[in-house]
Amino acid sequence: MEKRSVFDINCDSVIPECEFQCPKCIEEIKSTLTDVEGVSKAYLDDEDNEARLVVEHNPAVVSVEQIIDVLKTLPSFYEGFFIPILTEN
Repeated sequence: MEKRSVFDINCDSVIPECEFQCPKCIEEIKSTLTDVEGVSKAYLDDEDNEARLVVEHNPAVVSVEQIIDVLKTLPSFYEGFFIPILTEN
């Protein structure tokens, strides 16, 4: 059964000027997550001008904690890392 988890990704500490608009970051997040077994889809939802990362996944295969662990390794091309916060599960 698919589950939809929504994350707020604080990138201010990583790249203050970015404001989560960098296509390079967004593409890396999507491609990295969709390579994870159990993740079927990852996309940005810009509802209310607040960019949220939505991940559709099978919780029997990959947990929210595992998704958070993957997000904490990104972006790979910068010296800091994202701070993901689960906002909706």
